[in-house]
Amino acid sequence: MASRRKPQPRRTPAAATTESKPAAKKPVTPVQTQAAEAAAEALIADARNKADEIHTKARDEHARLTAEAEEAGENLRRTVAAEVDRLLDDARREASSIRSDAEAESGELQAQAELAAQRTEKAAQSRADLLHEAAVADADKLATDARERADRIGSLAAEEAERVVNAAKQESEQLLDEARTAADKGRAIVDKANADAGHIVEEAKGLRARTLASADREAKSIREAARAETEKKEKRDDALDTWSARAVIVGAVGLTASGEYELARMVGFDARVAWLLPLVIDVYVVQAFRRHRDILQAISLTIAANVVFHLADKGLFGVEKVKAGHEPQWWLIALVASVASLILWRMHLITRPQATAAVVGEAPVEPPVGARDERVERPKEAPNKAPGERAQQRPSERPKTPKSERPPERRERAQPKAKKSAQKPLGERRHERVEALYAELGKRPEWTDIRDALAAEKLADKSISRSSCQRIRDAVEADKPHLVATGSANVRPITGS
Repeated sequence: MASRRKPQPRRTPAAATTESKPAAKKPVTPVQTQAAEAAAEALIADARNKADEIHTKARDEHARLTAEAEEAGENLRRTVAAEVDRLLDDARREASSIRSDAEAESGELQAQAELAAQRTEKAAQSRADLLHEAAVADADKLATDARERADRIGSLAAEEAERVVNAAKQESEQLLDEARTAADKGRAIVDKANADAGHIVEEAKGLRARTLASADREAKSIREAARAETEKKEKRDDALDTWSARAVIVGAVGLTASGEYELARMVGFDARVAWLLPLVIDVYVVQAFRRHRDILQAISLTIAANVVFHLADKGLFGVEKVKAGHEPQWWLIALVASVASLILWRMHLITRPQATAAVVGEAPVEPPVGARDERVERPKEAPNKAPGERAQQRPSERPKTPKSERPPERRERAQPKAKKSAQKPLGERRHERVEALYAELGKRPEWTDIRDALAAEKLADKSISRSSCQRIRDAVEADKPHLVATGSANVRPITGS
């Protein structure tokens, strides 16, 4: 049998890299980890397939050699048997020929001489017996030789077959040993790959944790910076709104005060007290704006006073022409003279608490729904009372308003306890309505969405400011942080710019 070359285990690129650089430790991505595992599995599968192939070849070779040995022995046996039969046939033919010749010869001798027949017959019979015995002895010898030769051939064939079988067994065992060695190497490579993969996974987890921690810190700093910037913008916008409104009020008061002063002088007020009319009107306007009550009446009063003065100054309304110029009519004098009293009555209504209005039997003056309630609540602010009422009441008789019912900036008066139990506070209802907008819109609501929703539910005026809407939304997101991620593309601070 020709010696077989021992198959060398195929070295994959992953195994070569692992053996050549055992100490290299680099961050490995999940794709490289999967590739390493796939290469290890492929190596194990290749080793198993190769071992199965070697075992199958050895089994087939053994079966083939065994079949060849058995076939050679059988052929040898058939050859020996045929040779023996041939020798026996030759011996039989030779004996038959000898008998035929003896019979012919005995017949001729009998024909020539009957006398010599008996002697010749006896001699022929003896010769035939001898020849027969010699033929039988030769045939037996040939048969014995053939059997011995067949036995030798069979022994040689059996030895050769046994040798071939042993060689095949040894070769198959050697191949199996090589396959086991290759499988062990493959398992070692797989174990090493698994260990490397474990280290890589641990490094990846550590890197991921560090990256997430860094990202969280950076995001926190960004959020804090954005919050600080937003608060800065809100403060600037609030200051701008506040001082703009104050500037407008101051300008309007200064502009209208001159007309109101001249109107008082026109109807006969002395110059020393005429300035009190614009003072009373302007204080009333300021209080109306501050309390968000009687705004329409206050503005209408300033408009009417200035319009009447300018029309009367031109002689177009409420005056009579005289030689010296124009004289106010009686009804204009009466109307201007009653302005201060009317303002005193309205100031009494807008500055007293609602509980007092209910006792007196008058309807309380309600502020516009949600008007400027975004300011910080002052819980310890006591309801304003008229000086006379404050003096007449003893401390034990004055009504006490719970802190939870006290309105911001003293603009909403104490509510009866029955009304408080009937509905939630206004701020809580606003928060619930704005929170519902996230689900309704499927995104972070804009300030216009908040304004429209609150106005539709009568929780605020249509004129509610943009910064107020943002403060409400920020309060909702502070209570429910998960709402911030809703429609993140729409997230941007609401400012006055």
